[in-house]
Amino acid sequence: MAHSDVIYSLEVEYDSCKTFIPKHGGSIRCKGIPIEIEQPVAIEPDEEDTGLPLCDVSMVNTGSFVVSNDLYEYLQPLVGDTVQFIDLQWESVRLWLCNVVSVVDCLDQQKSEMNPFGGVGRAVFDMSKVPELGFFKIKEDNYTGIYLSPAIYEALIAYEPSGVEFEVIDLNRC
Repeated sequence: MAHSDVIYSLEVEYDSCKTFIPKHGGSIRCKGIPIEIEQPVAIEPDEEDTGLPLCDVSMVNTGSFVVSNDLYEYLQPLVGDTVQFIDLQWESVRLWLCNVVSVVDCLDQQKSEMNPFGGVGRAVFDMSKVPELGFFKIKEDNYTGIYLSPAIYEALIAYEPSGVEFEVIDLNRC
């Protein structure tokens, strides 16, 4: 199976790595569009995460992910304008919130299955519409799922980041 026949989603391993919350309360809503926010954003570990390690990939809230400064420097030239990077600060550690701002109409509506709540139960992508580079979201799943182009998947596999796994979404059935 060629890697280009498969779409992966990015899943943060929040049970085994530190996750964060904004230090001054509230949340950072990442819904597929750029957000204006004063940077750097002060964050702190979620109180339940005491003792968990800081990983290359972690989380502030659903619909986004956080990367280490090293992974940010690796990803930045590869993602084009598909991600808005937001500077985060935890003690002396610099992290980056990745707000995926590329929303692509690439879901095969006939072959995908919707769930009773109006979301996507089983996604099937039209591979001819999947972007070549970067990360993307689809409007049909409330902008929470984060999907990878084949090129960014290959780049992340080569980097071997901690704190993340990649879930196979579906084969090209078009």
